[in-house]
Amino acid sequence: MTDKKRNIRIATAQFENKSGDKDYNLSVIKNLSEVAKQQKADVICFHEMCITGYTFFKDLSEEECWSLAEDLDDSASVKALIKIASDLDIIILAGLVEKDGRSIYNTFVCVDGSGVMAKHRKLHPFIHRSLAPGDQYTVFEINDWKCGILICYDNNIIENVRATALLGAEIIFAPHVTMCAPSPFPGSGYVSRDLWNNRQSDPTSLRKEFDSQKGRGWL
Repeated sequence: MTDKKRNIRIATAQFENKSGDKDYNLSVIKNLSEVAKQQKADVICFHEMCITGYTFFKDLSEEECWSLAEDLDDSASVKALIKIASDLDIIILAGLVEKDGRSIYNTFVCVDGSGVMAKHRKLHPFIHRSLAPGDQYTVFEINDWKCGILICYDNNIIENVRATALLGAEIIFAPHVTMCAPSPFPGSGYVSRDLWNNRQSDPTSLRKEFDSQKGRGWL
């Protein structure tokens, strides 16, 4: 007789963060988590480095990168996530910059109301030379489901996905910031603000922009 797992409802959310403004970004995380809970989600997953911002990181000095990093054992951002999770009775996955000893990492954490359930350090960081690579896979449990985390480019290396699955993961969270932003790839760039502002009256032009090499075409 096989055990029947309980259903799990997962929300995913991305938002236009403010670069370096942790308080603002955490306020958006709180608001979107409330929406997810209203829609009966058990878990909500945000994008990589959503607490700090991502794309602007490439232009920072090493000192500026370190100034954004937090020790997870005493992280104000993680404490804020835990409080949101506790108040709403929801599990939250979100990204930030972690410092540990002499290294900083692009790190993704999973928290519930009682604390940190898991963390994953990006194995293949490249946005800034100051970021050190993680050195292990991440597998943990949510509501009897074995879960893994692979951040953005980690998923481009198929062996990472295979190894995480072989370690037992049935669900793999893959937070990323992919395209619709400046990049060395041909055709990349921001989506036109005017098209976004006119999305109600002209959805076709906006969809064409998203489907171009700026977005879905590259994927």
